[in-house]
Amino acid sequence: MSKKIGFIGLGTMGGPMSQNLMKAGHSLTVYDINGEALESAIASGAIAVSSPKEVSQGVDILICMLPASQHVISAAYGENGFLAGLKKGTVVIDMSTIDPGTTRSVYAHVKEAGCEMLDAPVSGSSAGAISGTLTIMVGGDKAIFDEQNEILSAMGTNIIHCGAIGMGETVKLANNLVAAVSMAAVSEAFALAQAKGADAQVLFDVISKSSGNCWALQTRCPAPGVVPDSPSTNDYAPGFMTKLMQKDLGLALTAANEANVPLYMGALVRELYATTSNMGYSDSDFSAISKLYG
Repeated sequence: MSKKIGFIGLGTMGGPMSQNLMKAGHSLTVYDINGEALESAIASGAIAVSSPKEVSQGVDILICMLPASQHVISAAYGENGFLAGLKKGTVVIDMSTIDPGTTRSVYAHVKEAGCEMLDAPVSGSSAGAISGTLTIMVGGDKAIFDEQNEILSAMGTNIIHCGAIGMGETVKLANNLVAAVSMAAVSEAFALAQAKGADAQVLFDVISKSSGNCWALQTRCPAPGVVPDSPSTNDYAPGFMTKLMQKDLGLALTAANEANVPLYMGALVRELYATTSNMGYSDSDFSAISKLYG
């Protein structure tokens, strides 16, 4: 059944996600600060408006896909924020990766407006957003999750209910912690082995069939040419930018501090991604961490 959907955030991830919703037959009203992104959405049949408030007016579902907590806060609050335009009964789905505390704060205001909310961050990078094969980690009421599964399925193939509101964000941060540390480990392994004369293709073939095999190796091999669609082979064109991984690690460290859980590797690897950003790779794929090793 076709739904009226508002969509805020048409960037690397949000752009193709919104396209997939339109391909599934839903009508979209969209907002983004980037004029080119709006033009692309309009060309595909979306209606563009000039504020988050206008996006939320009269829609059944409002989706946000924004880079960080401060962007969600800016989009939600104020006289032109989406909270000001919500009609009673609208379901807000925030698919941004932000801190769980901000999620719960926005949720409280959404409930006050007589609406429902899910937090639904994603994994799968831009390739998954384009193909509609994202993994979507969802927090919120199970009944609302079940009702919105069809909408989420237009953007992803693995839709997982993780618990109460904020749990989608919590699980996503844990996932990205693993991805970040794994990418650093793969980069170090290749730097060591190649410095000692190992052939990159042989190294990949061995590790990919051994205990060191992992997602970072399979999708982001740091040796150019070994994996054809690896960012290292394509000038580190981003699937997921270094600055966003750095941001997510900061969120994980904040959450860990609140829970009194030490993140020894998380703290170290965040500094490595910060250094990578400072080297000029903030907008490159996060696998550019391999540049730290020469």
